[in-house]
Formats: sequence, structure tokens, C-alpha cells
Amino acid sequence: MKALIRSYGITFLRFLAKRRLKIVKPLIVGVTGSVGKTSTKESIANVLSESFVLKRSQKNYNTEVGAILTVLDQKTAYSSSYAWFWLFLKACLNSFKSPKHYDALVMEMAVDKPGDMDEILKVFVPDIMVFLNVKDVHVGEGQFKTRQEVYEEKSKAVVAVPKTGWAVLNVDDPLVKQLCGHIPASCLTIGINEPADIRAQNIETTKEGLSFEIVYGQQIKHVLMPHVLGDCHVNTALAAAAVGFIQALPWSSIERALKEYHLPPGRMNKIAGVEGSLIIDSSYNASPSSMEAALQVLSRFSGRKIAALGNMNELGELSEGAHLKLGKQAAKVADMVIAVGAHAKEIAEGAKRGGLSSSLIYTFNSSLKAGEFLRPLLTSKDVVLAKGSQNGVRMEHLVKACMKYPKDARKKLVRQEAYWMTQS
Repeated sequence: MKALIRSYGITFLRFLAKRRLKIVKPLIVGVTGSVGKTSTKESIANVLSESFVLKRSQKNYNTEVGAILTVLDQKTAYSSSYAWFWLFLKACLNSFKSPKHYDALVMEMAVDKPGDMDEILKVFVPDIMVFLNVKDVHVGEGQFKTRQEVYEEKSKAVVAVPKTGWAVLNVDDPLVKQLCGHIPASCLTIGINEPADIRAQNIETTKEGLSFEIVYGQQIKHVLMPHVLGDCHVNTALAAAAVGFIQALPWSSIERALKEYHLPPGRMNKIAGVEGSLIIDSSYNASPSSMEAALQVLSRFSGRKIAALGNMNELGELSEGAHLKLGKQAAKVADMVIAVGAHAKEIAEGAKRGGLSSSLIYTFNSSLKAGEFLRPLLTSKDVVLAKGSQNGVRMEHLVKACMKYPKDARKKLVRQEAYWMTQS
């Protein structure tokens, strides 16, 4: 009965959301991919906000329900039936009011299982669709069996874009590249390693930030992003620039937006740690590819490097091998490894096989316990990378335990709302 009520409720809320979009008629920009969606969404929003009145999906509102809540200006009620009742009532009452105008809507579009993208496309179809990459994520039980299946589900959003719209495709990803020339919409390609309409070159990432050149036609433009760490965010900037070019925004506007861009909480942010240490906070989520990219950033710092790594969820039968590989990668970079979660033993074993001494490898069931252990060990020469998946890991607990100013946690860390404070 609850499932039936929920189904009818979502159907009605979807109707209200579609009705509101017909009234507002915004430019709709969608972003999908296995990693980097939120950072790219925020970067695009930064660029467009220079010239547009903008609405964007908040936090991780990236499902069909998230799209509906964003359009209807409502917050999630999580699992509370009482809160959902009031959300439903408020949405109904607000439907009688004239919605606030905005020129553009930037939405993150995620999938966890087959059919998810179809549900999001029932709410809206993007005018511009950005497709970043396809990785081995969401391959657990009840999800996808192969990377190809992940691609097929995500690509539905690109195929749905009308002839009058645009697709921004990262051709460095061989699966995404397949869509070029096979979709109704016009296509603008981005890339680093492959020929692309918008390409990055001379990439340099240091602890001071990220710099590179954008090559677009006969133009070469220098980009400086002082608040961003890691080569992995170059495609984030390329996608944002591409959307800006599609909308004919001046380069000065795009350049300014990229320079002022700050990563969302938990995505490779620099945070002051106790005793003058530095924390690289990447606690939002983790996958094999994003872990590898984060370790590459850590390798560029001097001093004692500490890799505090939580397990990576939703890898299915790939999980054991992926965590062993992660441990080996960490051993090449870090002077100390702290492994957290259900797969901590595999990470630790991988670090041992990678040549790191057992005396420099520690395992914990919880990130809070790991943080309590790590805090008194930190000195001004230490750099800590904190990264792991969400459910059952929550590496932000470790970050908070080691922050110089824990009172700033609500502003700087992920999952600090009242609901998450009650979760493990």
C-alpha cells in the first residue's frame, strides 16, 4: 500500500513540476557521468550565472524525485511519511502561485539501475546535455551488470536532446565518444588526450591550484583555477566553457567564472587541520578512478603524506580486486595508510603488497574512530587525503575530527544536515 501511495504521489508531483516548467520555459542543461557530475554542474552554473537568472539542483538531488523537488522548490523528506505529507501539501499549495522566473535550470542526472534515466526524462528533456564518462560504478546486486549497461542507460539523456539542442561529449571516454554523429542534436566535443572541438593542453596542477590552456578553433585561452586541486577537474572546466560557448557568452565572463569557482564540499577541498596540517577533503564519494586521481594530487605535496581511505561501494564482484589495487596505489604515494570500513583489510593488504611497512598501515571499522586515532599524530608537515564512499563509510567524520576549526564543519563538510547527523 505504501508503495502504491508513493507511486501516485510522485506521479502527481511530476505533473506539477512539468506544469511549472511549461510556465517558466527555462533553458535546461543536464549533466551525467559516473564521476564529476556535481562539480561540473556547479562549474556550469558559475559560468551561466554571469548572464542568466539561474536555478540548479541542490546537493545530490539527481534522481527523478530530486528533479521534481528542485523544480518545485522543495527539500527532501528522506524516509519520513509525515514530512512527505507536508511536502506534498506545500507543493500543491504553491502550484496556485506564479513561479519565480529563471532563465536556465542546471540539473545533475544520475542513475543507479536500469530505467532510472527514463524516469528523469519524464520530468524534463535537456536542451544541452553534458556526458562526462562511464566507469565501473553501480555494478552491485540489483544495479548494472557491465559498464556497457551503465553507458546505455546514461546515453538515453543525450539521445533525447532535440535537433535544436546540443550535446557536450567528453571524447576521452571511448564509450561516450561512440555517440558522436549518432544523435539528433548538434555536438560539441571536449577532451585532453583525443582531438576535440574544445581541448585542454599544458595542464599543471600544484597545491596552489590548477592551470591550463583551452584550445577552441584558432583561439588559445589560459585558465587559472586557484581554488581547484587535480587534473581530474580539467574536464569540469571544459564542459562549463563549452556550455558558455554554446550560449555565446564572452570569454572574459567564462574566464572570470572559472577563476572564482570553488569545488562543492567533499570534492578535493583544502581544509586547515590541527597543528598546522593540511587536509584534502574528498569525503563525498569514491570510485576506483576518482581514488586514483585523488592519490595523484596527494603525490604532488611535500611533507608526510597520509592516505585515509574508506571503502568504495557498489562495485559488486569487482570489489575485492579494486580495494587491493587501491592499497597498492596508495603505497606508492603515501607514507601512512589509514583504511576504513568493510573493505579496510583489502586496502591494507594491498598497501603491504605495494611495499609499505605494516607499522604504517592502520585499519578501522569507523571513520570517527580513525579520526580520533589520527588527530594527535598530526604535525605541520602532514598532508591528509580523506576519501571514501558514502553509506557505511562517511569519511567526513575523520575530517571533522582533524579540522583546526571544527565549528566550520557545517559550512565546509558534506552531509551535515540534521538527518545525516542521526545516521552512521
